[in-house]
Amino acid sequence: MAIVLPPTGLAVTSLTSVLIVDDEPAVRDIMSRWVSSLGLQPATASNADEALATMRTHHYDLAVIDVMMPGHDGLWLATELQRDHPHTAVVIATAYTALIDENAQQRPVADFLVKPFQRERFALAVDRGRQWRQRAIEEVEWHARLATELQDRTTQVIARLADRAAAADSEERALIAISQERAPEMTAHGERVARYARSLARELGVDNELGAGLETAARLHDVGKIAMPEALLTKPSPFTAGEMAIMRRHVSAGAEILHSTRTLGAAAPIVMASHEWFGGGGYPLRLAGSDIPLGSRIIAVVDAYDAMTQDSVYRVRLDSADAVAELLRCRRSQFDPDVVAGFLSTIGRH
Repeated sequence: MAIVLPPTGLAVTSLTSVLIVDDEPAVRDIMSRWVSSLGLQPATASNADEALATMRTHHYDLAVIDVMMPGHDGLWLATELQRDHPHTAVVIATAYTALIDENAQQRPVADFLVKPFQRERFALAVDRGRQWRQRAIEEVEWHARLATELQDRTTQVIARLADRAAAADSEERALIAISQERAPEMTAHGERVARYARSLARELGVDNELGAGLETAARLHDVGKIAMPEALLTKPSPFTAGEMAIMRRHVSAGAEILHSTRTLGAAAPIVMASHEWFGGGGYPLRLAGSDIPLGSRIIAVVDAYDAMTQDSVYRVRLDSADAVAELLRCRRSQFDPDVVAGFLSTIGRH
């Protein structure tokens, strides 16, 4: 099938400049001429470090990067650009097809060019770069809208809670009522997690130390989700990485809601740390070990167990034995081992 070249200036409305990164002058020259023939502005760099230096002062919509170069290779440069210049589309060019392994092909690049290639194939890669860049821009704009909606909804929840609490005898009951209206399944999950947390605290001998505040934090640990955009709460497919990043903000939204109250503020730090990992790597503060409040470590274990043993839109629930096996597998990395041991003793008697 013949490849139809895009006419000059057509199908590249969101792409105007191309950076060619290759250590061979002849290759840089011919690709620069191809870029110009497509109505775009070319620039060149002979190695990865020169390319990064250029990108500090000039923006390029597309970078065509050779892999094998002196110093840092092209795959390293692609990773740097994807981190620091997420709107720049990347096309990888190499004569060594073995380098385009499974790991490389999983990188978020627009296209792979195998040398030697002709102008027609180069033009196709440029057009794929344009399409990739357009999608990237649209995704960033989508995430910005989701973040704005989350903040607006958080503010609305705080205002509604203040109104409802004025007419109720308990801010906690008022907040649960608001949660029930938006996400009844989340409210039921919170009640189960609170019961588990109470039993586990008793097993660990810290129920008096943590008191009723642990149950409140456990019951409301996901309260920030009631401020989540509807598009995320009802999405039938898995989240993209960007959507997951927004979804993870439910812990800070929940803490903000709790901080706004007169009587629930003590639960905010526990909720804020309820998705931290014992070995580090959790969110949003990346705490580890004993820096994570004990109440948060308790909630992390019982929350995970309840989530695994309930059906969700993404997966079928696990039976108790499989959920326990997962807790054991993730102790030390995700969960406090002592808390896991206490929880297994608790459920072993029921």
